[in-house]
Amino acid sequence: MTPTPMATIICSAIVFMLLSMTMMAQADDSGGGKPKATDLMVRACKNASFNNPHVDPVTEEFCLTTLKSDNRSTKAMDLRELLLVADDILRGRVTATGSTVKKMLENTRKGTVPMRVLSLCEVDYDTVLSILKICDVMIRDYRGDEDKLQSSELVSCVDMAYDCINECGSELVDMPAVGALVNENNELAMLVKLNAALVAPHDISQ
Repeated sequence: MTPTPMATIICSAIVFMLLSMTMMAQADDSGGGKPKATDLMVRACKNASFNNPHVDPVTEEFCLTTLKSDNRSTKAMDLRELLLVADDILRGRVTATGSTVKKMLENTRKGTVPMRVLSLCEVDYDTVLSILKICDVMIRDYRGDEDKLQSSELVSCVDMAYDCINECGSELVDMPAVGALVNENNELAMLVKLNAALVAPHDISQ
């Protein structure tokens, strides 16, 4: 029996979830596990959990777990460098999720609800990547009081990415069968909130 388009989409979502779990397991096993959090990471994550600009909180544990997933976090000398690592982590996840959506689209019949939903999410993820590139440049160029750029503008830039991810999440309501993709989109939203929380209360030039 030839599999239906929806069955193919669900299968792709399951494969994506299993691949994500495998990648996380390999990351834990490589190099003796995740690195130990530095004082800078602990301070940044504690402040982020207190000063999160969003309603739902970003926990210190989530912050530390995210940063420890990239060894460059332990080598960061200041908050600016730490935030750039967090930005790279987010961009990597968005890129991976966007690639999965593109593959799912290849097996989706035109003119269907899944085609519409996935196509919109594809655009959303591509837009997020473009926004994050701009945010990255803003972070690298930020000079605190020496610059006309305000810290709030950095938060606004990151929040633009959140709006796109939230938009995809709203569309995915029409595709309850792809739970793995829904969960991944929710995790991306949390990562965006983390980035906003890291930059919100600080002068990152210090």
